[in-house]
Amino acid sequence: MPDPAPLPLILVGGVHGDRHGFRRTLHCLETFQPDLVLVELSPFGKSFRDRNRRTLQQTFAHNLLLAARHVHLSLREALLHPEIKSIRRQLALPFEYRAARRFVRNTGNRLALVDSSLFSRRMIAHWPQLISSSNLSSLLLLAPDTRPTPAQTYERAAQLICQELYPPTFTGEWPWQTRDALWQRREHFLATRIRSALRETAPWRAAYLGGWQHLTGAGPYPTLRELLGIDRHSCWLLDRGFLQST
Repeated sequence: MPDPAPLPLILVGGVHGDRHGFRRTLHCLETFQPDLVLVELSPFGKSFRDRNRRTLQQTFAHNLLLAARHVHLSLREALLHPEIKSIRRQLALPFEYRAARRFVRNTGNRLALVDSSLFSRRMIAHWPQLISSSNLSSLLLLAPDTRPTPAQTYERAAQLICQELYPPTFTGEWPWQTRDALWQRREHFLATRIRSALRETAPWRAAYLGGWQHLTGAGPYPTLRELLGIDRHSCWLLDRGFLQST
């Protein structure tokens, strides 16, 4: 039996802390010109943020002010802490979605949310604790350089995608997913949703926008890229474009 035809799809990987993420995503879409954009955001995740954005922002701002006072930092210093920046990004609509929304508004092309609402519900259920003043105080006491920079993460992501290595000691956004069976089910859910969207819309070309982890291979279980049978040359990292080699 011949191999199935390759999907008309590229996988676009970003780093959630990338301050240039919106601009880079928009550049990718304008360069590739997909007529279908698939975004790593669930319907529940979007609707929850839409309904609760003001309350979330007010609660976060109030608790951050209390936390900053508790650890003797100014509010400005607290807002500049990498851990606090990360939480603010998590509460907001992701830059991938915002860039895709602008792209489809300008082109009339299609956008689909393909992430798992079950996964989103589980993550969002922890937000009250995440933005509590006690947790924010603990985070503000962490050294600000404990996270790899976006540039370092992109570099490591390129190595993992091209060399297909699995790094048990990598300390970025990777380790927690290896311990979580829900992440594995999420990969299968994403693959199923993407294949369904491709069948229903029959796009000429499509682009998936999500975290770089989904583009890797040779991990403890199949990633989205492996489940879809996507070659590494159809993977695009936001800081460098299509991946050829490292």
